[in-house]
Amino acid sequence: MRKGFIFDCNKCVNCKACSAACILENGWTVHPRNIFSYNSEAELLLPVINLSLACNHCESAVCMKGCPVSAYSREPETRAVLLDDTKCIGCKYCQWNCPYDAPKYDQGSGTMAKCNFCYNGLIEGREPACSAACPTGALSYGPLSEQNTDNSFSWFPEKGIRPAIEFNAKPAKAPLKIIPEDKFSKIVIEQSKKEKNISSEFSLIIFSFLSTISVAEILTSFIKGEFPEKKIFLPVLLMAGLVSFIHLGRKLRSWRSVINIKSSPLSREIAAFIVYSVISLLAVFLLIPGLLIASSIAGLFFLLMIDSVYLFADRSKKVIINSGQTFISALLIGSFLSGSVLPFTFIALIKVALSLYNLSVKKLQSTYFSLRFLRIAFLVVSGASMISHISYNDFLIVFLFLAGELFDRIIFYIDFNPPDINRLIDEQQNIQKYEKKSG
Repeated sequence: MRKGFIFDCNKCVNCKACSAACILENGWTVHPRNIFSYNSEAELLLPVINLSLACNHCESAVCMKGCPVSAYSREPETRAVLLDDTKCIGCKYCQWNCPYDAPKYDQGSGTMAKCNFCYNGLIEGREPACSAACPTGALSYGPLSEQNTDNSFSWFPEKGIRPAIEFNAKPAKAPLKIIPEDKFSKIVIEQSKKEKNISSEFSLIIFSFLSTISVAEILTSFIKGEFPEKKIFLPVLLMAGLVSFIHLGRKLRSWRSVINIKSSPLSREIAAFIVYSVISLLAVFLLIPGLLIASSIAGLFFLLMIDSVYLFADRSKKVIINSGQTFISALLIGSFLSGSVLPFTFIALIKVALSLYNLSVKKLQSTYFSLRFLRIAFLVVSGASMISHISYNDFLIVFLFLAGELFDRIIFYIDFNPPDINRLIDEQQNIQKYEKKSG
């Protein structure tokens, strides 16, 4: 029988003894165990729920599948998912993929760290330090029935990956209203006031955008029947390659990134970039038409691999309806630069439709609303110039068009929200606030 953590939310008092014991037992420099709080501000309409959570050592561990360097492994006796920090390159892809916020980035070592189930103790017959230290009995370790699904929270994500955790008590119901209705603070559904910080992903934005420009140059040359200009193509490709190293915590281990090509989308993306770079450079220097065709195909495949990295992490597949995907962007840029009006018009209409849809959905975010509006405006202005051939080749028009595509890529990262327990707690809490108030 599979064993794992068993949690009773009605007993947890958020004392953090479990987190402290975890750190002391393993000497962590990060905090692998989180205490998530639902209704941490104690809104009178809702119950207060605390949840102690670390790595759930899932049967279908997405951290393990997605890791490009195969730094994760399964310990056969305890079924613990272990991380080997001597292999980790600190790319943080496991952090994207894990819905439980389990892997933590260690700034000091430049690698990831996470709960190891105290697997050595389990083998010796001891329970994990976290559950042993829990003073109220809220967190324990033992056999999982895997049938008690009704007691799990609606905001607990990704049950399909079979996390090794079980909830053995239903959350307490909301307290009675003992204060007059007009004394309650006004409750409305609102999006989080914390706008997404994408500064940490800036290097990824630049890498994916430059990669898109590079492939679009190859496509433009193929359509026009000529070879790319070295003075433009080479710096773009070189910059894309260099920028790709910035977000890695351990850059000297980057050679390991193609090891897990069988199951990791990120590993396949990196391998595709290497193949595309080699073929396109040979095409540019040797001026062989066949290589230009091959580099166009390799480039489009490479962009599909970039998009698959985000599709794998966002298992809701919402990224499909975002116009900032690299594959469709490269086709639009290539058709614009080559003057192919019909393909450009068709792809531009798709992009505008997707942008308008997302603009309507995200309209409450005023800062991002402006960015979305400018993105659509730049595409319309440059597109109209291209179709009408008025000032089409002017530097300003080309600049506006490419700036719009860069904005589109930035918006893609803003909208990219893979399953994450922190966000799901906030969303569910806002919904229940509204339902309680309306009811």
